[in-house]
Amino acid sequence: MRKIIFALSVVALTLAACKKTEQLTGPDRLFRPVLKEDLTSDGNWIAVSWEPIKDAVSYTVELSKDSFRTILSSATVDTTYYLFENLKWEQLYQVQVKSNAQDTSKSSKFSNLGSIKTARFPSILNIPVSSEISDNAVKVSWANSGAAVTEVKILKTSDSSVVKDVTLTSTDISNMYRIVSGLKGTTDYIIFLYSGTTVRGWANFTTKAALSGNIIDLRDVDGRPSVLEDTLPVIPSGSIVLLKRGEVYTITNTPLLDKSVTILSGTDLLNPDQATINLSSNFDVVSGSAIDSVVFKDVTLTTPDYSSKYVMNISQSCTIGKLGFEACRVEIMRGVVRVKGGTVSIDNFVVDKCVVDSISGYGVVNMDVSSAVVNNISITNSTIYKVEKFIVSTKSSGSTSVLVSNCTFNEMITGSNAIIDYGSKNVTNGITVTNCIFGVGKGGSTTLRDIKTGSGTSVNASNNYRTSDYVSSGTNDFPNIITYPKSSTQIWEDPTNGDFKIIDASFPDNIGDPRWL
Repeated sequence: MRKIIFALSVVALTLAACKKTEQLTGPDRLFRPVLKEDLTSDGNWIAVSWEPIKDAVSYTVELSKDSFRTILSSATVDTTYYLFENLKWEQLYQVQVKSNAQDTSKSSKFSNLGSIKTARFPSILNIPVSSEISDNAVKVSWANSGAAVTEVKILKTSDSSVVKDVTLTSTDISNMYRIVSGLKGTTDYIIFLYSGTTVRGWANFTTKAALSGNIIDLRDVDGRPSVLEDTLPVIPSGSIVLLKRGEVYTITNTPLLDKSVTILSGTDLLNPDQATINLSSNFDVVSGSAIDSVVFKDVTLTTPDYSSKYVMNISQSCTIGKLGFEACRVEIMRGVVRVKGGTVSIDNFVVDKCVVDSISGYGVVNMDVSSAVVNNISITNSTIYKVEKFIVSTKSSGSTSVLVSNCTFNEMITGSNAIIDYGSKNVTNGITVTNCIFGVGKGGSTTLRDIKTGSGTSVNASNNYRTSDYVSSGTNDFPNIITYPKSSTQIWEDPTNGDFKIIDASFPDNIGDPRWL
């Protein structure tokens, strides 16, 4: 009986093992194809090739542009190569392929062979760069080749509607560009360039954001240098005044400000030069004014000579929230901003991304009366050279804070003056100076003092350098300042003429005005 039971058990186990093996084996699938060569596209086509799979009778190759949520094209072939044709230009596509068996249950699953963008349409049209696009216009440029160009169309991307249709003149064709204006800000467009009915190229672009607020556009006023001075008294507070690039505007009769205003160079796709404000006289304020902000942006401010010339020479009592200079060039003045009379409170004085040069005895900002105060001073990312004084507040009650950061200085300060000079007055929240480079003194041999301030002022200075030809007085230095072992002319390209490109490869790359790095 034991032998019979043992024999039956062996038979049962053998049958179970056979059944389990059959379940695990199942049908044998073909391997998935792999790329033979990289996907290629030198036109509006994509070529794909893959390694052959043993026992495959055909292959199915598919094309998509949304990662195979949608199949744009599918083909079954008995080769290991396929060419997708008549595709969209400059479009990203994905390709997948599978191997097919005689018994379809044994066909492989799809293998993703990757993505590729088709080539750009063969075009004589140039793709506009940022400087060729404004909030309401675009510079359309091309290379004259083959048939003469005849027309430019601008389509709105969202609905393909034609918003501009421009017939090109012989001058346009000779110049190889045309400015197309009348567009809307922050909008996607497509340029189409034609020779007759033949498309010679297209390009996508997006207009820049339009300025918001009350815009006073003086760019179309020609032959009136006084138009800025004439306009300021009659505009509402908060206005943005746009000046024409390359034009010179004159200030001759001391405009008295009593309102917030921003004055800047408007966009011009053909002329990159800043508008220039030539000050024979200076700006002042109406007594008792409470002004939120006065900002000069992307303009050149200059004077005919140094004699009593300033951008602002404030003589009347007022309060100003912000007095700012942004991306400006300021040159040839007795001082940039001076407060000489009245009870004056300026909350924020800001200089950013500016070049200031050739300023004589009243410096960049000077509180020249005991009843004046500039609470917060911020001077950043700027180049300041050939300046006899910089920050002066010896007569005021002091300030709340001073920040000087990422600036390049050269030919600074005369006599016993200090770069930052508060005399015995305090700066409540301290003076911070970081990432600056200080070159030779004014005139080349001046003994320099960095800072003079009251004993109650904390001075936080770090990562600052001075050149080997900077002559220190031995007192009043910025804390922790590092003397670099090379001179101004060894570090910079041509500092005398305002070229502070760093030519010394060993100099730290995060010090000074970023424009020179």
